Amino acid sequence: MAELLRSNPEKRPNPPAAGERANDIDQGLIERAAGDLGRRRDFPDRKPARSTGGATRTLAIDRNRLRQQSMISPDGERTPIAECFRRIKRQILANVASPKNGAPHANLIMVTSALPGEGKTFCSINLAISIALEIDRTVLLVDADVAKPSVPQALGLEAGRGLMEVLLDPRIDLAEVLWKTDIGRLAILPVGTAHKHATELLASDAMRGLLHEMAQRYRDRIIIFDSPPLLAASEAGVLASQMDQIVVVVESGKTSESALKDALGHIDAGKVAGLLLNKGESASLEYGYGGYG
Repeated sequence: MAELLRSNPEKRPNPPAAGERANDIDQGLIERAAGDLGRRRDFPDRKPARSTGGATRTLAIDRNRLRQQSMISPDGERTPIAECFRRIKRQILANVASPKNGAPHANLIMVTSALPGEGKTFCSINLAISIALEIDRTVLLVDADVAKPSVPQALGLEAGRGLMEVLLDPRIDLAEVLWKTDIGRLAILPVGTAHKHATELLASDAMRGLLHEMAQRYRDRIIIFDSPPLLAASEAGVLASQMDQIVVVVESGKTSESALKDALGHIDAGKVAGLLLNKGESASLEYGYGGYG
């Protein structure tokens, strides 16, 4: 299951009692769907696709690979998980159409979590696929987890060069490291080769210029960043400072309230589009008001 909890930056919770879990908190509007379909799956160990050359390469994404990971398959039947992300993307797209506080780049969206293993990559990919099926939107999914990139393995991609190389060498054009896909209007930007100064690269003028170009060149484009966890890598905070929408994935029954509060203390609460509760049990829809901020 995946749920979207809309945060309320105006309200702050009392300090958590020992052992409290994030799924026990009445915090915001909840959208719930899809039994165990939101559970994290181990990515299949299958030989990835290889580049065929050219400026922008094309990846044929294996639909069976998606189904094995309980991800949205664009050619598949209407599923609870697909319906769940249809609802989630509506809030994201509404924020793009009417940016909060005049955000200049509301189409720059970061998906993160407090800690590793909470399902952020699963949610990033599903959100990207769902938006890519829109009639009038294009999507660029950016793997920005330098230390532990997971998007290529999940989609069967041999990534090679990517974001790091573009930031390091101004002679490399973005199109040279992008992958088009055969899913709607979805493209992928791998993170590239790990670099010891990744945090500094992501905070550089080159990165700010690249983000501006990404956000402004195509007004119908949504750029989704699969970020490192907020409490596990310094790169996450740097990325968050340059995004205008942030979705924080919370693992039902695992993420403690204290870890969640700590993670959210690393980012601007006004940028949080919502908390996405992942790996729950119930298939019902629940609505509640309250707030966390």
